[in-house]
Amino acid sequence: MPLIISVTNQKGGVGKSTLALNLSSYFSKNGVASAVVDSDAQGSIANLVATFGENNSYGSVNLIPRSSFTAFSDLTKKSEFEVLLIDTPPYLSTDLAEIFRISDFVLVPTKPAAFDMFAIESTLELIRKAQKSKPELKVGVVINMSVPGSKHVEEIKTYLRGKNVMVMDTEIVKRVEFERCLLSYDSIFSSADEKAKAEIKNLGEEIIAKMEAA
Repeated sequence: MPLIISVTNQKGGVGKSTLALNLSSYFSKNGVASAVVDSDAQGSIANLVATFGENNSYGSVNLIPRSSFTAFSDLTKKSEFEVLLIDTPPYLSTDLAEIFRISDFVLVPTKPAAFDMFAIESTLELIRKAQKSKPELKVGVVINMSVPGSKHVEEIKTYLRGKNVMVMDTEIVKRVEFERCLLSYDSIFSSADEKAKAEIKNLGEEIIAKMEAA
């Protein structure tokens, strides 16, 4: 049974698809069989793979199409993969309850802005409901598209921790390369941006460390 990490936030534009794709690539490039499940109706990752890849793969990124399974619970039987990343829609989909039931870790990206921070409240509430029937489900908020050294980032982290929300130590800095690389390479790991690669690597390692600690 694969480790299942869902990447979710009811707000669009916070970088869910980019994070899911790059995390999956990180695992694959480190010898861990990984794939992305694109459950978003917009199909950002599915369209990327269809346009630039073939046979449901784009370099190191493997895609499990939504059309290839009936229920999300079917993903727990994908024994050929060790890690699955589920990219979820930018709204409170009825699929989320089922996705959370099969997930081991929920990663909630948010931009370091007040409106984005407040927008995750509904997402976190849905996760808390899932935890009532699955208390072992872990959740972590990651600050994405941050500005290095910003006092505002620390204020947001303090606010979230004050609400008993686990905030990841890793921050993903706003970099043009995260968007540009998708048109030129399969992921950030095929680019020359060592700082960007290190951030995704650190995030992947932190997720696994928190799962092992649990």
